[in-house]
Amino acid sequence: MKVVRILVLLSFWLLATSIHADQMPSLIEARAALVIGNADYPVGKLRNPQNDAKAVAAKLEQLGFKVLLRENQSREAMHRSIGEFSDLLKEGGVGLFYYAGHGMQIKGRNFLIPIDADIQHEDDIEFRGVDANMVLSRMDAAHSRVNLVVLDACRNNPFARVSRSGLNGLAQMEAPKGTLIAFSTSPGSLAKDGGGTNSVYTKHLLQKLSLPALPVEQLFKEVRIAVTKETNDRQIPWESSSLMGDFYFVPPSAALTPTLPPVVAQAAPPAESKAKRSAATASAPVVPQLSVEQAEQQVAKPAPERDYNREGYEIEIKAMRLTVDELPALEAKAKKGDVNAQTLLGWAYLLGKGQIDGRGIPRSNPKLVKWTMAAAKKGYPVAQNNLGALYMDGIGVHLDYPKAQHYFKLAADQGYLTAHRNLIQVSTLLKGKVDGSQVAVMVKEVQRQIYQPVK
Repeated sequence: MKVVRILVLLSFWLLATSIHADQMPSLIEARAALVIGNADYPVGKLRNPQNDAKAVAAKLEQLGFKVLLRENQSREAMHRSIGEFSDLLKEGGVGLFYYAGHGMQIKGRNFLIPIDADIQHEDDIEFRGVDANMVLSRMDAAHSRVNLVVLDACRNNPFARVSRSGLNGLAQMEAPKGTLIAFSTSPGSLAKDGGGTNSVYTKHLLQKLSLPALPVEQLFKEVRIAVTKETNDRQIPWESSSLMGDFYFVPPSAALTPTLPPVVAQAAPPAESKAKRSAATASAPVVPQLSVEQAEQQVAKPAPERDYNREGYEIEIKAMRLTVDELPALEAKAKKGDVNAQTLLGWAYLLGKGQIDGRGIPRSNPKLVKWTMAAAKKGYPVAQNNLGALYMDGIGVHLDYPKAQHYFKLAADQGYLTAHRNLIQVSTLLKGKVDGSQVAVMVKEVQRQIYQPVK
């Protein structure tokens, strides 16, 4: 599956600049976490939850959290650990609960499965599992500013046989005020335990946690993109959020100036892609790669009145939840020229989210291109960036780096910062090298402007 570059971060450079505990600034808000990994089940033993839990706990400690790490917990031990965790939570602080292991839904409620759960019938689950809502209630009662719940708990489940409903995975949960709930896969689906050291989901979560100046919603979006790509759409992480403010695992003030990589030549593209790009180059205008001075001039431009970055994020979230029942009204708005509706339709047909209760949107490249191009031609920067991404990856259109560069620049000129990053990347592919000073400019731009609090 080709990489969709609609939200490409500078992760290649930023991941090379890991934030270490001794480099973290003192954090004003208290951070507390409970991390549980259950693996040693009598039936359905799992390979990775203990590894996942240990790795997540170590990473969170680096990021300033006081962490309770618990492994292979009985039901009584899980209740006790949740109680200890609630005692650590502080008003106005940040609480994070991470669970790796078996989990299942019964009658719309989600239960985490202790290692001593003897479940023979569906009715046993309520009394021998741990209700995920109990964790939410404890966190909500502490009046923390931000509550984060991460459930990597939808792995192949030997207990599913006792469910009369036959449902797999976890049910969708509504996040209380100030809470974000992250699921390793979409409601009703199963996640991969992983053949390596960590589960697919936790592996990518660990890779993203140290990225500086990245709001938590954006971080989980990056995890979703990476997991979806690796699993070829078989596992699509999901979030439910009612956060009222911004939260960064690594705040902008803690972001270190990266040590830039040396200038390196890019690997040659495949022969077919190279031929397509050569043919397209002859007919499409080439936008020159930005010089350092030009990049700095764009950085100096005042922020646009509209927060296109927030709009782009909200459009993707809506696209993930769109069902066929909502299509007629949305298409009516799109046909009247509503650029938000057109861009949303394009996103929906790209994601092909569809398999929620059989009412989801099927993937359609022709419709994806039709609606994205319609909004882009009206000058909407989110759609212009998305259209550039289609040309950059050859999704629904012929691979065409010059056209991708053209549309990225149109969007970047309107202050859409995702397009700034994509413009640097596609220019790198065209030039065959990267100008490190330009990357530095863009990193500073991300830190300075992209994730200002929403007013």
